[in-house]
Amino acid sequence: MSIAPTVQTFLDRQHVPYRLLHHTYAETMMSSAIAAQLPARQVAKGVVLKDEEGFVMAVVPSDRMVDIDAINRSMNRLLEPASQQDVKILFRDCDHGAVPSLGQAYNMPVIWEDALASEEDCYFECGDHTDLIRLDRSSFQHLMHDYPHGAISH
Repeated sequence: MSIAPTVQTFLDRQHVPYRLLHHTYAETMMSSAIAAQLPARQVAKGVVLKDEEGFVMAVVPSDRMVDIDAINRSMNRLLEPASQQDVKILFRDCDHGAVPSLGQAYNMPVIWEDALASEEDCYFECGDHTDLIRLDRSSFQHLMHDYPHGAISH
């Protein structure tokens, strides 16, 4: 599959330069980091959360866990993890479980971990289990500058 059409269209419309990095098949973002021989702190995972207001994507380094309490305090919401069925419907142009960390491409609000801003490069799932999108720091910050951020993982 390579890059999901929704992600490619979004990046092209944002005029953001990116590169694809191919790796062996990996089910999780941590496994993708290992397969691509990248520091896990540079590989971002997107975790879809939900409440009665709708969905939110939390973007954190793959070696960390989302701190839902911190996100709820920051956003003044009562979010919890979305169901796999919800995720499958939201990301229908992606392989099952290969959620791109660009919720904004899918019209989803995003909150992201501050630690990602200090990385020289950031890597995202692109919709399959064998490729990652590489963004440099300025491209990452361009895509995330309108979204809330903070210490949302541990």
